[in-house]
Amino acid sequence: MTVRTYRAQVTGRFDGLEQPLRTQLLAEQPEHDLQLAAFTEDGTFTYTPTLTRFTFRCRIGVDADSAVEADELAAVEAEVMTIDYLTSRTIPFRQLRTTTTCLDDVRIKRPQPQRRRGQHHVHEE
Repeated sequence: MTVRTYRAQVTGRFDGLEQPLRTQLLAEQPEHDLQLAAFTEDGTFTYTPTLTRFTFRCRIGVDADSAVEADELAAVEAEVMTIDYLTSRTIPFRQLRTTTTCLDDVRIKRPQPQRRRGQHHVHEE
């Protein structure tokens, strides 16, 4: 088994927010602004003042027998973390959508040295 590391993003919609909760979320919104979004082990919950959509971002380590199984487990774990967060704050929601990226599969493309304009390579014999 190998531990694979994922960045997960779960998006959803607020559903039927009662006025006291709307007021509370609006007051707390600066602490949940998109500028503060990060992939953390505990998760980051962000939303805009329109209170229509939200995003929960997290970093997850998954230990599984195969990459396919790890991909599926990462998505499920991200959704469970999101649902736990929302229900602990009694925030009604709908239409969750999850995307995951395995950081172990990401290839970093190194920049190639660039020549200056007008600079030509001359081969002398």
